Amino acid sequence: MLGGWPAPMPPTLADCGSGPDALAEWGDEVEMTRRSRVLAAGAALGLACLLLPAAPAAAAPDPGQPYFEPGAASIGDPYFPDAGNTGYNASHYQLDLLYDPPTDQLGAHATITARATQDLASFSLDLDGLMVHSVSVDGLEARFEHKGTKLSVTPARGVPDGRTFTTVVEYSGVPQTLALPGPAGFIHTNDGAIVTGHPRSAPSWFPVNNYPGDRASYEFNISVPDGWQAVANGLPHGTSRTPGRTVYQWEAQEPLSPHLATIAVGHFALDEYAKGGITYVDAMDPALKKTVIPRNGDGLAWSQTDDASYKRLSQTISVPDDGAEFSFWMLRDTEPGWDYAFVEARTPGEDNWTTLKDTTGIAQDSTGNSCPAWHQVHPFLKHYQSDDDGTCSAKGSTGQWWAATGTSDGWERWEFDLADFAGEDVELSITYASDITGQNDGVFVEDIQLSGGNGSTSFDSDGDRWDGWSPKGAPKGSPGNDNEWTAGSSTPPSQGYKIQQSLDKQPKMIEFLSSVFGKYPLASAGGIVDNVEDLGFALETQARPVYPMDYFYSEASGDSFVVRQLALQWLGSQVPIDRWKDSWLNQGLGTYAQWLWAEDQDPGSAQDSFDFYADIDAADPFWKFRLSDPGPDNLYSTSLQTRSAMALHAVRTEVGNKNFSKILRQWVRDGSGSPKDFRKLAETVSGKDLSGVFKAFVSTAGKPGIL
Repeated sequence: MLGGWPAPMPPTLADCGSGPDALAEWGDEVEMTRRSRVLAAGAALGLACLLLPAAPAAAAPDPGQPYFEPGAASIGDPYFPDAGNTGYNASHYQLDLLYDPPTDQLGAHATITARATQDLASFSLDLDGLMVHSVSVDGLEARFEHKGTKLSVTPARGVPDGRTFTTVVEYSGVPQTLALPGPAGFIHTNDGAIVTGHPRSAPSWFPVNNYPGDRASYEFNISVPDGWQAVANGLPHGTSRTPGRTVYQWEAQEPLSPHLATIAVGHFALDEYAKGGITYVDAMDPALKKTVIPRNGDGLAWSQTDDASYKRLSQTISVPDDGAEFSFWMLRDTEPGWDYAFVEARTPGEDNWTTLKDTTGIAQDSTGNSCPAWHQVHPFLKHYQSDDDGTCSAKGSTGQWWAATGTSDGWERWEFDLADFAGEDVELSITYASDITGQNDGVFVEDIQLSGGNGSTSFDSDGDRWDGWSPKGAPKGSPGNDNEWTAGSSTPPSQGYKIQQSLDKQPKMIEFLSSVFGKYPLASAGGIVDNVEDLGFALETQARPVYPMDYFYSEASGDSFVVRQLALQWLGSQVPIDRWKDSWLNQGLGTYAQWLWAEDQDPGSAQDSFDFYADIDAADPFWKFRLSDPGPDNLYSTSLQTRSAMALHAVRTEVGNKNFSKILRQWVRDGSGSPKDFRKLAETVSGKDLSGVFKAFVSTAGKPGIL
């Protein structure tokens, strides 16, 4: 970084270097005319340097001339102290991206239009983990240093305060996925990549002033191999072709904060339509529309799904004296870490239950997230798990814990050696157990085989689909099952079908949210849903949120999550945050919009939601931090989102429904402000002192004493 420069006039010796380096080649799509301009400008500068006289003695800066200084390499946000830069404001990003899904290689150049807010000698951009090949400013090669997450740029000439300037950065590499709260940011998928919103997501794939208050318009030109699709923020502007590749063009004219920028590359079915003056574009992985079918024959057994269920598919088997092999095929789609599939065994009539470890290594002894809390729902599980002061061990009163959770990679074969039961009868149960909320599609079983033949079945339509197997219901202490195992060809609708049901309601949801916040602020809407597991962290991205597929297993949860992401379109685009610690308000408004949507169909449910969370024990970590300063690790935690919604409900209760509605509409209409400004607006509109509410719910850690 250089110190202060006097105002540059015609080229001086300070401008003269060794000439431009050769620009790195990264793909046929690089715009060669830009390179020609950069090289020509460099050559012209070099010629001018040859004609210069020797440098005179340095003179003191002229007080009447601008004095050029470096911009700071941080905006000063305490949560992310290395993020953002000063000295300029970006107004437009043109991102020309060439992405190769098989290798995950990205080749790109970014054209950044910005306006100097001081006399700039040098400035910096945020860029993490990618290799920079060249930088130019206003067509002239610039010196640069890329160290860590900062790309420092020294233009050939200083940029005067108020001047609009253009920076072109050519770079390449494999963008890195953020591990925490993870995975987040630029995520590599089985057929491409998808970018989710995160405070640090933008620098992982393009050079940017990574500060939420520096909003800009965006243009994307994304080159992918033929047969792939590319999606981004804003409106589609057609495609162009080069040999073997297709370039997808997207444009977001409404300014957006860097963390709200997204792209997705993969195999997508694109659904574009217009309604109410809004262009909707939804992108869904077609693999999500596949339905479960029997792996052979015409039958299978399906656990079905139900909250707090404990479903056994059981039969008593006589094991020969020389033992037996027991196996079946299973397709799992269970909530990871919360719901489980396992095999139970006992001597008939005895209480010596245990779970069996399969010889194929599918079942594990991890107790996951549901233990020990689900012992209150299913106390029988204490036969296999122990609560050791809030932690769990995989050994209970009579047996061990071996189980599988999450989604299997297609049908998987479970195999067991029944030698321990040789010469005895054994009661076997193929079991699915779930926690109190959140369901995937459960488990499917086919082709049960025992080496002696007794108990084998394929659940086909051969006169007796069960062949001795039968649902046994939940054990004593569990609440009971609203549905049970079925045998036949019945399977649930595809995940894609359920996702589409919720996405189809977007126009209706926007109509409802417009009654809450005012007119929808963007020209486009829609969503991206990829076949990616464990995409639990997905901060909103402007006009085209990225939705985790796991939120759509029930219609109510899918609808509610889409409502939340749509509500954040008003807040992210109209009321952007300046400091990350203030994000609680927008996140709370997004969650409260979910409560209002539910209340529109079930009056009083917002109060019910408030009361439900108000019953959480004061010692629970749910209450451990202040909303007004949650810390970077809690920025997008469920507890922050929920407690923020509770704070807003407390404000609503204090000011009344009519005033609360007026506050929300005016807050979005005015377009900017901090939480302190929101409180001031609420007090002005209502005429009430809200200091007690904000102190109890926002600025104090712990459970509010008024609850």
